[in-house]
Amino acid sequence: MLVDFTVENYRSIKEPVTLSAVAQRQSSRQTTQSSKRKRVKSDQEITPGYPLEGWDIELLPVLAIFGANASGKSNVIQALDYLLLLMTYGNHDTHLIFKQRKSNHFKLDSSCATKSTRFELRVAFDTNIYTYSLEINQNYVISEKLDYALSLTKRTRRLFHRQWNEDEKKSIWKNGADFTGNHIQLQGNIRENELFITQLIKLKINTIERLSSWLLCRLNGIRLGDEEYDVYFIKTLLNSEGVSNEIHQQASSLVKKFDTGLSNIIIEQELEKKFGYSIYAEHTIGEEGKIRWNFDEESLGTQRLFSLAYRIVFTLGLGGLTIVDELGTNIHPNIVRNIVRIFQSHKTNPGNAQLIFTSHDNTLQRNNLLRRDQIWFTQKRPDQSTELYPLTDFHVRNDLAIDKAYLDGRFGAVPFLPFNEEMILKDEEQCQES
Repeated sequence: MLVDFTVENYRSIKEPVTLSAVAQRQSSRQTTQSSKRKRVKSDQEITPGYPLEGWDIELLPVLAIFGANASGKSNVIQALDYLLLLMTYGNHDTHLIFKQRKSNHFKLDSSCATKSTRFELRVAFDTNIYTYSLEINQNYVISEKLDYALSLTKRTRRLFHRQWNEDEKKSIWKNGADFTGNHIQLQGNIRENELFITQLIKLKINTIERLSSWLLCRLNGIRLGDEEYDVYFIKTLLNSEGVSNEIHQQASSLVKKFDTGLSNIIIEQELEKKFGYSIYAEHTIGEEGKIRWNFDEESLGTQRLFSLAYRIVFTLGLGGLTIVDELGTNIHPNIVRNIVRIFQSHKTNPGNAQLIFTSHDNTLQRNNLLRRDQIWFTQKRPDQSTELYPLTDFHVRNDLAIDKAYLDGRFGAVPFLPFNEEMILKDEEQCQES
């Protein structure tokens, strides 16, 4: 499970920002009578989180990021997706599969062009916490490090660490005592722009078996209905018929439960076509008749739900992580709330899967749907870089209408606009003058 993620000098992110799935400790304050009358739940009642054995912490199943347009919320989750892609597939395969994924520095400060991009990922499996750190520029890996800590000692232990030596034009390697094996011999052949973690995942090294499985079983990409992503994913599934059929049946069933009017979704292999498959939507006519057409004739909302349903089924089944940008786009708020509750409930999410998403839908902040430590905001600093912070940075009443307070600007992360009259009159005055 994801513990936290930090990124620096990536797209709109200049200074380091950290997204954390660690649950905040509950306040000892008693629930007020006003809160009881309004049936306001405590964070623990909304979802208790997943206890991490031996660490005295709980991890959250859902994180939601809200913010104004161009505030950088998409860049936060894209940075996470990009790092996970790099770790799993490496530099070259990543760009072949997802050409639009690039590590771009913060461009509004010329000094950042010569600085490296930094990532740090902490994940937990069983009683171990793994920390993977990566520092790169456009030409080579400056630093790559993998550590882990056991719950028994809490002491960080090195697995491997590489550091670029500019004078010798090569990486200097250091390995921990728990990392012995033939795989170490590969370090001398790793190119300066290649990641060692990628090779370890391909070799299925026992020491990092759980980390490897978590990375390999994750569905990459953050945009629903992304044709390039959907094609790659479905082609992958079609190569594993047993898994493909089971996931497809469950995903189709989920889409139908969302009241889309579909009776079935059919995927057929057609080798003569470019991508080797076609998707059809099937509808029932009368009592027995059926009709079908190309799935791209369905509404955008239904197409996004199809992509999302696959991710949900896949992620819940494997206890993985799914990341979605603008979750509420073209999807009814009631459906989005239902999806969040699926991940929040231990009954529907026994494998401790996680969902991270961005949204503009402030109604998701109400009705006891999300804990306060699950709500995050992004806003632009004076230098136009992205700032990321949680709602828990603000000491607010239990019965506060968070969605209304958010739109009122109590927490920042909203656009600052002139009055309606000013926006219109200034444009009209300019037209008259010209």
